[in-house]
Amino acid sequence: MGPKTDNNTKIRLVAAALKVLAEQGYHKTSMKEIAREAGVAQGLINYYFPSKDDLMFEVFQMESLKYAEEMQRIADIPKGEHFIRHALEVPKGMVNAYPDWHRLRYELFAIGLRSEAGRQKIKESLAAGRRLVHQSLDTFSNNDHVNKSALASIINAVIDGLALELMADPNYDIEAAYLTFAELLEAYLSEGRR
Repeated sequence: MGPKTDNNTKIRLVAAALKVLAEQGYHKTSMKEIAREAGVAQGLINYYFPSKDDLMFEVFQMESLKYAEEMQRIADIPKGEHFIRHALEVPKGMVNAYPDWHRLRYELFAIGLRSEAGRQKIKESLAAGRRLVHQSLDTFSNNDHVNKSALASIINAVIDGLALELMADPNYDIEAAYLTFAELLEAYLSEGRR
């Protein structure tokens, strides 16, 4: 197999794993089912991914990159009075647009915390999220009183938490939660401008 074939096969395996994981969850997903979904021999999965966890973390990493690309849309939002509200529309919309990714994310958090390799993947994903938020804060706010690194961590944690609330309860009022969160951020960030 050449490099292009290898890459296409790997991408196909990751896409099949995402589909099967989304439908069945981690514990019910088997490598045999993923191979069937991808249309390849099961041994080929083992060639690319020595363990089920390795494949799951590759799925997580690929999906995290797609999520980060979506979050880049925040950079296109005009920096005006309602920037925060408009910026928060992006992650709020992604909860509804990508529910499978969010469910998988929480499942992989739990699995990943049991191994050093998993913790490293989670750490990388969280750091990437903080960087994206920090970049948005840099372009929007130049307040000296704001610890942007800490605030980026808090924003990420709230976004993850609100997504989890909605995953657990489809009737959860995420609109009200995001509006309140936006109001809190606006008040905090405007404090230094007075």
